[in-house]
Amino acid sequence: MTYSVRAINPLDIEKLVEIEKSAAQAFLYIPELAWIAKSPVLSADTHLELIANVYSFVIVNAQDQPVGFLYAQKQGQDFYIIEMDVHLDFQKQGIGRQLIEYAIDYAQQYGFVSVSLTTFVNVAWNRPFYEKLGFQMINQCDLPLYLQNALNNEVAFGFSRESRCAMRLTIQ
Repeated sequence: MTYSVRAINPLDIEKLVEIEKSAAQAFLYIPELAWIAKSPVLSADTHLELIANVYSFVIVNAQDQPVGFLYAQKQGQDFYIIEMDVHLDFQKQGIGRQLIEYAIDYAQQYGFVSVSLTTFVNVAWNRPFYEKLGFQMINQCDLPLYLQNALNNEVAFGFSRESRCAMRLTIQ
């Protein structure tokens, strides 16, 4: 099947909420993270705010139906990925990779020097996935303030600090 990436339209929001809920179900298979599957997702209002204020991309099938999305923002010269989700039914098909590669190409095209994100250290479809794409973990003492804040917010949400890391891909 063919998928393409486009800007998110506010009419996509209902589907984006479904995608995030579905993607969270993958954590049911990791006992210490199973609680994520029952956690609240971004509200429609939050999606609307993100669409208006940050980079927002959706990956769609041939019928223009969203199957995944990505939000990112400018942090200095970094293209910081805030959130990426792929519907559970479409995971492990290269869709997440296509979405990340689109974000990398976009960042490079618009003069960013790196792409950054936070993720789980020991979840197969997180740190190891990003490493295969060329991302590297950032040493704790080298974290820019925005990534320190992101990790602190994740700990406040309920993640253990040891389970999370920040990663960066240098593109220039």
